[in-house]
Amino acid sequence: RHRGEIPLVGGLAIFVALVVGALLWGNENQTMITVNGNHALWVFMLGGAVLVITGVLDDRFHLGVAMRVLSEVAAALILIEGLDLRVVDLGNLVGLGPIHMTPAIAYPFTVIAVFGIINAFNMLDGMDGLLASLVLVTLFTFHMFTETTPGFVSLFIGASLLAFLCSNLKLFPFIPKTFLGDAGSKLLGFIMVSLILAATAQQIGGTKLIQPVTALFIVGLPLYDMVFTTLRRTLRGLNPLGADRSHIHHLLKALGFSDRRALAIILAVGLSIPMAGLMLHRTGAAETHQLAIFVGGFALYAFLTAQAWRVARLIESHQPQVSVSFSTDVGGSDGIDHAAESSKVARLHS
Repeated sequence: RHRGEIPLVGGLAIFVALVVGALLWGNENQTMITVNGNHALWVFMLGGAVLVITGVLDDRFHLGVAMRVLSEVAAALILIEGLDLRVVDLGNLVGLGPIHMTPAIAYPFTVIAVFGIINAFNMLDGMDGLLASLVLVTLFTFHMFTETTPGFVSLFIGASLLAFLCSNLKLFPFIPKTFLGDAGSKLLGFIMVSLILAATAQQIGGTKLIQPVTALFIVGLPLYDMVFTTLRRTLRGLNPLGADRSHIHHLLKALGFSDRRALAIILAVGLSIPMAGLMLHRTGAAETHQLAIFVGGFALYAFLTAQAWRVARLIESHQPQVSVSFSTDVGGSDGIDHAAESSKVARLHS
């Protein structure tokens, strides 16, 4: 829904900036996430490269679903094998003691977690400024939750996103407009899930900084939106993985909000969910209570969103139709056949 041809190079530009920065300063950074004494930066870069290359090809040639899924699974496997990263302990989620997964279960669980969050971020890339702003919010809340100093990845991703927003939102008229494309949205989702999994799997300084249930709040809105739209499509007999206009940004536009107001509302919701989680985390709330509140928050989100879609459909069905007929006296002095002209009716649809 835009005019002209907008290049899908935002994600490629962010990745190039990340690569250049890593080559220049990556080895000197002392706050990088380390795993078994090794820097995780190049594992992030390799997994990101797989997604960026596939995303660029998809933006250009529209690859099939199978190829896109394979690339995301490949990135997940690179992350798992390169960092020996597996989510094994889910914590005491239901009050019956800690849930500890065997390696045979933890491995596919981690793959599914990476795959799901990548696509959750990808699905939200449907409005100018939305995904880039939401990732900035997610980075900010991630460091608030973990109480860690932003390292190379966070600083470079954050700076690149600020530069991208100048282009995407046309903040400066002399900078051409660009979109992230699949390459950008999947790269950002991959970086965020990598940081979160590392924080929950004792990969940062050998300490589990946050519990897995607490990490859900950091990516609350992307998860809420993905689960709700998937359930909505399934209940309506549609392909749950198919593309449509049923995400939260589509809803707000259907309700009549402008792009900037819709963006402000979504960011407020996107910030409120992790802030609620942060309060629970700082007060030491039990994991069972955190899970119950997160699930309850989704139930509230789903109810309000479903009702809002009903309102949007009512607005659409009651849009006025205006009929305008042009008629004059027959036989005017200008030589025009006004009898024929009087029969023309223009229906203007809002």
